Amino acid sequence: MNGGEKTRTIHQFPNLISIARQPCPGGFFKPDPNDIEANLERLKHYFNSPTVGVILPLASAREQHTFPQTLHYVIDCGVDPERIVIVYSPRAQGVIDHLKNTVNDCTLIDESIAEDLLDTKKIDATFGVDLARLRGKGRALAIAFIFLKYVSPREQLQDLFLLDVDSNITEYRPLHYLGYPQVAHPDPRRLFLLTAQNNALRDNAYLFIMRDSWRYENALGDLYARHFDQLVWSLTGEMMLRWQLASEIIPFGVSYGQEITWQAFAAEQTELAHEPCKVSQVVNPQTKIDGGGMGQSGRCYDAMMYRQSNLMLWFLIKQGKPLSHFTAADYRTLNNRLRQVDAMSILPDNEDHGPPYRVDIEADLFIPPIAMLAAEGCLRV
Repeated sequence: MNGGEKTRTIHQFPNLISIARQPCPGGFFKPDPNDIEANLERLKHYFNSPTVGVILPLASAREQHTFPQTLHYVIDCGVDPERIVIVYSPRAQGVIDHLKNTVNDCTLIDESIAEDLLDTKKIDATFGVDLARLRGKGRALAIAFIFLKYVSPREQLQDLFLLDVDSNITEYRPLHYLGYPQVAHPDPRRLFLLTAQNNALRDNAYLFIMRDSWRYENALGDLYARHFDQLVWSLTGEMMLRWQLASEIIPFGVSYGQEITWQAFAAEQTELAHEPCKVSQVVNPQTKIDGGGMGQSGRCYDAMMYRQSNLMLWFLIKQGKPLSHFTAADYRTLNNRLRQVDAMSILPDNEDHGPPYRVDIEADLFIPPIAMLAAEGCLRV
């Protein structure tokens, strides 16, 4: 870097043959602030509809300052509090108590009800994932899906939005940008709508994502590689899922592998399903300030997500069977293989002049779709 300017762009990499943008057949939208302002009334009407819901996963007291802003932002967008689903861990109970008057009208799901909803011992024996011990965003979402499908069914729900609760929400305005394609370019086959957001605070000048081993392993690996190649940022926390198309048949990753598990499923649905679905992306030009604001800590989170997600996809590709075709035995086999991966190497920081670190750490695991949990007698609802 010279004077803060990039010294080499993608067009100056060595040994180049050609450069072209990836195709995005599901739709790639780039609204600017003027587009959002011109559609504010349509967006308000859309978010006020009983067909729209929002899930806010609240993991800990770390979000005590940003979560209230996020909640008020969603309400101000027109979403009825009853259709705002807050799934929170016991570590965030203080945040919920502090906002008692605001959250009382929302749908509150305490993650600790897992033991009431799930036979965790049977799930571990049948699928190889211990949901009584493991914690993470995907586990929280699985609990929320079970609640919304079997405990408090939402018959009218169609578009389910998921937002991170630790960002500069009022400047970032994720619902406005995610909602724009829904009101300006609706599509009944849109399974996912992802935020095409590269967090500028994490220094992604040009980021290589190595998927060549997937592509040349087998046809399934090529399918996943082609899908992920089209995505700007598959690990973003802001997205929309078409509830009626996926709620019962979509799997989960316990923690860091949550988003990539959903996009592996999406890759299959765009090409292998009887009625192919679409994955759209929308650019949010506002800079998202979240965990990346912690500098290298943010990049460590990214690195860990890529490590976990690549492990999950690699073992899935080696098994050679799409997630949508999995049986209970397949999940158990795959998770048992992942459980054996418990160490990694991490290079030292710039100011740390020692050898690399060996870090003992668990791999993320797959949680089967809630319909499969029900079919195997693992639900208590």
